Amino acid sequence: MSDSVPDPDGTAAPARLFQLLPAHLRARDAAAGDDQPGGPLAALLQAVCGELEVLEADIEGLYDNWFIETCADWVLPYLADLVGLEHLPADLGPGVSARRLVANTVAYRRRKGTPAVLEQVARDVTGWPARTVEFFQLLATTTHLNHVRLDRPTTADLRRADTLQLVGNFAGGALDSVAHTPDVRTLSSGRGRYGIANMAVFLFPLQTYEVTWARASHRGEGTYAADPLGRTTPLFAAHRTDPVIEHLAQEADLPLPLRPHRLLQLLQAARNALIPDDDLPIGVRIGTQGRPLPPGRIRVCGLEDLDPHETEPQVMIDPVGGSLKVYQLGRQVTPEQLFVRYRYGAVANVGAGPYNRRQIHDHSLCTDNFLGAPHVAGQIAVRSGAPPSAGTVGSLGAALQAAGHAWTGSAGPAGGTYFVIVTDSATYTEDLKVAIPAGARLVIVAAAAPPGSPLLAGTYITDGLRPHLLGNLHVTGDQTSSLIIDGLLVEGRVSVGAGLLSALTVSQCTVTNGVTAGTRLDVEEDEERDTASVRQDANRGLNIRLVRSIVGAVTLADTVPSLAVADSVLDPSLPMRSNAGTAGAAAVAVAAAGAALTVEGSTVLGEVTVRRLEASSAILAGRTTVQHRHTGCVRYCFVAPGSRIPKHFRSVLPGDEAAPQPVFASLDPGSPHYAALARSCPQEIAEGSEGEAEMGVHHHLRRPQRIRAARLHIAPYVPTALEITIIGG
Repeated sequence: MSDSVPDPDGTAAPARLFQLLPAHLRARDAAAGDDQPGGPLAALLQAVCGELEVLEADIEGLYDNWFIETCADWVLPYLADLVGLEHLPADLGPGVSARRLVANTVAYRRRKGTPAVLEQVARDVTGWPARTVEFFQLLATTTHLNHVRLDRPTTADLRRADTLQLVGNFAGGALDSVAHTPDVRTLSSGRGRYGIANMAVFLFPLQTYEVTWARASHRGEGTYAADPLGRTTPLFAAHRTDPVIEHLAQEADLPLPLRPHRLLQLLQAARNALIPDDDLPIGVRIGTQGRPLPPGRIRVCGLEDLDPHETEPQVMIDPVGGSLKVYQLGRQVTPEQLFVRYRYGAVANVGAGPYNRRQIHDHSLCTDNFLGAPHVAGQIAVRSGAPPSAGTVGSLGAALQAAGHAWTGSAGPAGGTYFVIVTDSATYTEDLKVAIPAGARLVIVAAAAPPGSPLLAGTYITDGLRPHLLGNLHVTGDQTSSLIIDGLLVEGRVSVGAGLLSALTVSQCTVTNGVTAGTRLDVEEDEERDTASVRQDANRGLNIRLVRSIVGAVTLADTVPSLAVADSVLDPSLPMRSNAGTAGAAAVAVAAAGAALTVEGSTVLGEVTVRRLEASSAILAGRTTVQHRHTGCVRYCFVAPGSRIPKHFRSVLPGDEAAPQPVFASLDPGSPHYAALARSCPQEIAEGSEGEAEMGVHHHLRRPQRIRAARLHIAPYVPTALEITIIGG
């Protein structure tokens, strides 16, 4: 039996029950114990207490189920029924729980009919920030003397540039405060807005991520990009999360691109010591040993000039494109290294990013096709520029060399998993090569130590970091060996040379130049193997998995048997992709004539050639050619015209010339809406996946289901005689 559960008074349950017995019974039982600590009666109570403890734990659990904060998930529908809440939403994806909706139902009803409650319901149901706009408040009207609205002039003030920036497409018009003429078109048509009986709830599904002291990319001519890849990407500020219904959401409460005027306001507040410097959305540091620049030396491009009295370096920032220029004594300079702290936006946790990757990381470790010993064989931490010490090195190349020495040394571990843990967001400029011996697994992961604890494999925190590898990673392996890469931004190629590597997992990474295995280029990387043996080995047991990643083209030798893609983007034009609205993919995304391809909830922006295909909830935007069409199935997918696929089920078929085409909000990797479906995307694709979710990489977000749930639960709180619509999402 398991150890007894102590009572609140500190006495174990069997001892407590035994003490409740009369003294003469306890004495007789002790006498009958045959030199044992307790007699038969004590043994009986010990057995009974096992079931008693189970019963008491169940009663305590029932008490917890009285409260919405502590109840089990299966109790939520019953508590919802007690408060009269019908149609409790089902699973709506990560970050959304019906618990908050049930908990706040009574508070909603107390504020029924107010714009704030509509905003709160939408936020609780979808998990996204929201803003309610009463369009009738923005109509141009003749001002009544008893109701003078100085903040709503009939004509726009062209001198208020800060207000005019909010007009039009910024935030979808949610922050527009300029008066409009009435619109006779209805809200249901999706075109009319400003009417007497109209109001809307705007949803903002973007997420923002903070990158801490990453090296800026030098674009040339003294211009730097905050993005390490040099992409043009807008900067963001952290938005407030207010769980209480107190006010309508403003710009500071929403995940919106950082406007120059707002950045200037924040900098001026920091210069006047109204907010701490760490609360600014941008930070700049010159050199590895430099200190963060004070707010007075950070200037907003186009809105303020350089300080003529400042002798130290100053930085001009353009938040719209995420670019920086450094000046000193009025002249532009080019420092060797420039580090920035900034925020960027994205629709989902896909690709390399400083988000919490723990769940997917653990799943990748558990499902890896690794047949070696399960123990942790060793680990080494990597911090850019750190002097070599026990357990820490200053480069990825040194870390892989240490792993190689551990594997080949006389005291080296036999098999097991070796962890290379990258503990910062620095840029590592190096080409890496590693050979993994039989029975060993190498895990390269971006992670940090828990606060106040040492860095240990299995206890690290996979959050807050996005290291950048400027170079290629080439790996070879013997039988039953595997490699897992998690959380890295690789500006280069991940390649597998000839050998017997069992598995390669690219999890939550961005690999601009794609993944290759067994190609001619990979063979040239292997200098110590002859061509005959290369062709004979050729990774015949290699299984490649891409999970929540953004990867360029995938090119595999005919002998590689398996490729699995889940919740990812394959974009062969990733290094040079320019913004576009529709998919016109012609480049090769997957060239694996001998592999069985499994695609689930992913977007493939190029041509595909494989041996077999299993696809579900995917967008195959390029021509897809499958050699063995008598096996496999394509479910709930879009397949480009001209494709040759196996049997299909509820998919947008390639043979129909009139079939709808996917429309993307952006195909620019620097855009926050990269690979996201646009609002104008046909319904057959935007809601054509299983469960009426969207096809493609954002399938797991269940965005259409969230919007439908928001529409359903907002309806009871809409004021009488008003019409409401949901915009965004």
